[in-house]
Amino acid sequence: MINFRYWLFKAKDTCTGNNISDQINDIHKLVTYPFSEESVEIRKVRLDNLLNYALTKVSFYKSQNNINSNQIDCFPVVDKNLIRDHIEDFFSDGINKDNLFRVVTSGSTGTPFSVYHDKVKRLRNTCDTIYFGKLSGFKLGVKLYYLKIWNDVNRKSNFTNWKQNIRPIDVMHLSEHNMERLLYKFSSNSQPKAFLGYSSALESIAELAIRKKLTLKIKNVKSIIAMSEGLSSITKLKIQEVFGKCPVSRYSNVENGIIAQQLPDGSNEFVVNWASYYVEILDFDSNIPKEVGELGRIVVTDLFNYSMPIIRYDTGDIGLFVWSKNKKQLLLSGIEGRRMDQVFNTKGDLVSSFTITNSMWLYPEIKQYQFIQLSKNEYLFKLNLNGKFARENLLVSEFKNYFGENAKINVEYVNEIPLLNSGKRKKVMNISSIAIKNTVPLSG
Repeated sequence: MINFRYWLFKAKDTCTGNNISDQINDIHKLVTYPFSEESVEIRKVRLDNLLNYALTKVSFYKSQNNINSNQIDCFPVVDKNLIRDHIEDFFSDGINKDNLFRVVTSGSTGTPFSVYHDKVKRLRNTCDTIYFGKLSGFKLGVKLYYLKIWNDVNRKSNFTNWKQNIRPIDVMHLSEHNMERLLYKFSSNSQPKAFLGYSSALESIAELAIRKKLTLKIKNVKSIIAMSEGLSSITKLKIQEVFGKCPVSRYSNVENGIIAQQLPDGSNEFVVNWASYYVEILDFDSNIPKEVGELGRIVVTDLFNYSMPIIRYDTGDIGLFVWSKNKKQLLLSGIEGRRMDQVFNTKGDLVSSFTITNSMWLYPEIKQYQFIQLSKNEYLFKLNLNGKFARENLLVSEFKNYFGENAKINVEYVNEIPLLNSGKRKKVMNISSIAIKNTVPLSG
């Protein structure tokens, strides 16, 4: 059946003339050798073409008086709020929106945000998905357990699920009972299988199996791709312990697509999708590029969405570039998620969220947790667990090592850590008014 679905897809590609195979070869070449002479030229032409097009066909960019050339650093950095407030100005002249595909972010942190894709962009995203899926070990036709929030906007028909061999799992219904049932379902089937889903959902399932000491063997797992939230090294090892396969973390968003992804070798760096995007790391307080190895804002230019060009889009995430060992690839590292969710010690230094997630694996009796920064030196732990927590003092003492001896860390016991509207469970939050210090390296 796997081969049947794969060859059916290949036949459709040939008949429709989409040239998916050619695009996948293009992606492979530019992702694997992004700085070869040929790749650099291809990427430059794509960027130049997009910038020139925007200057002549898109109202927002035509109205920018300070853009005096087609150089990328002359273009303004835009964000979700700016595009939402001026969305009509970002469409190409004469475009018919009825012929476009509307994609909508979850709106977990505010008003839902819409972006429109044309057929070329939509096809490119399909090719990116195929290529990066294959990079993780996934092959078209393998049964895919897809863990995310499923609703009327994104729910697929039964026929589409059958055709694509997808088994949708709604994370809004991941109770302990349901997670345990899923684990038994996964382990009872020896057919090839793959997993794609929110990092927090995969982690919750692995955590449950370890906490309840379930001796299950999930066989024939070909690929595990975690998305929307980062995976710490320890979390990856725990998921591998339960699922029998090392997961990879995928850095993507709804408005653009797959920006970068880890390799299935356990490394924490991300291979950048240079074939479809121009990626920058910019200073926190200005639009000046950061040096390799310096933390900054992740800013993305989509090279294939001409219906609604999005140039220098501030993703709201932070990260840094590092060179690969052979110096042939510029990789993304330290991707921490949204800036407003970063936490700081009492000195104002940024503390990696992975410091928190790594430490919490030492407390398997805790079912759910949420760490919240309330002010410069006040923090709150929300804990959900069965029975009494005998190690509260140890937990507080450990986290004072990370955040400062003068940190005030309170503990609140709750029955549930609620999911966001997006279906994700936020484990680290900052509701204080502290701003990121771009001159201070990560601590912890």
